[in-house]
Amino acid sequence: MRARFAALWLTLLSVGSWAIEAPKSTAPERAASASPRSRVTPSDQSAFVARLMRVEHARAVRGLAMPPGVLNSLGSGEIDLAIAKLETHAAQGQHDANIALVRLQHWCSRISSGRTLNVDEQIEKLPDVLQGERAAKAAGVIHALHAYRQSAASSCSRAAFNFERIEAQLRDAAANAHPASAVELAQLVRDPQKRNALLKQAMAKDYAPALYAAATQLLMAVQRGQTTENVSAIRLYLKQAGRTLPRAKLDLANCMALGCDGHPADALGAHAFGLDAARDGEPTAFLSMLRMPWGARLSRQQHLAWQQFGQRLNEAVCFGEAYVPSAVQFAQSIAMLEKDQDERTLASAREQAEALWSEHSARAMQEQGCSVGAAND
Repeated sequence: MRARFAALWLTLLSVGSWAIEAPKSTAPERAASASPRSRVTPSDQSAFVARLMRVEHARAVRGLAMPPGVLNSLGSGEIDLAIAKLETHAAQGQHDANIALVRLQHWCSRISSGRTLNVDEQIEKLPDVLQGERAAKAAGVIHALHAYRQSAASSCSRAAFNFERIEAQLRDAAANAHPASAVELAQLVRDPQKRNALLKQAMAKDYAPALYAAATQLLMAVQRGQTTENVSAIRLYLKQAGRTLPRAKLDLANCMALGCDGHPADALGAHAFGLDAARDGEPTAFLSMLRMPWGARLSRQQHLAWQQFGQRLNEAVCFGEAYVPSAVQFAQSIAMLEKDQDERTLASAREQAEALWSEHSARAMQEQGCSVGAAND
């Protein structure tokens, strides 16, 4: 648990220093040399990957108002067009557009200088877990994602980021009490006092991402032995942030189940929050329910039904770029849960999965930005 929360916050703090930096490289990602011929014939998943990446970018700007057409441009890999539109709106004083530019700049930097991938090697491993059409689809997604990243890296290199203006607008908006800008800027500063001041400014307005950031920051400090004060605030902040952020709701469940915040472990109390995060379609909730104590109250049929629910969300592009690892994870967990079970148990699980889908899929898809309405950019 400690490693999980440490990784979460260290990732958040690794964005950089006070300044907004230009991408390190504009060279497109290249695949490593081909491995022996794959046993899987990839299907064409270009259109599917465009939907995946649209959702991926929508999740990255969750809670921010985006100009029409931006997310569709990002999904199709036309990053420079999206940036140009965002630049126009940011120059008109739209703070959310400016925050999106900050995040896109760092995304472009990561994708342009990312590690090389051996596409054939990834596909070679699929038949060990996925078979038939699922394997062909996953292989097609791997190929199409690689092509998307290459195209996006080239598009990023054509983008005209106005770094000085973006940074100046971010600072000005934070100084004028725009909570989202304050939280964004807090991730870019090294000085702990400045970072805390920015978060407190946004927390005063009950801004959920600020409360979530404060909770994870405090948890990290406790686990590193840097403080023993106000530990109980971890649970309070996560509970408040979880009202609108499914990930915070899940972290609250995991924290409560293991007693990470100075309270005794409370798997029973955590159970409700964990299940609610799954109803929100939070991608990591489905693995957590198998591994965390709060999931122990579920029967095998219930576990199987929830894994099937998550699998359907993944097929509906709700987990974005993580489609292939999620498909593999669900295939493994479902196979494990189905092993040695009679048909009556399996039929009961299928019925429960259908009931979960009927009752919660619309909510989950809306939360994860993959509903039909969300796709109309």
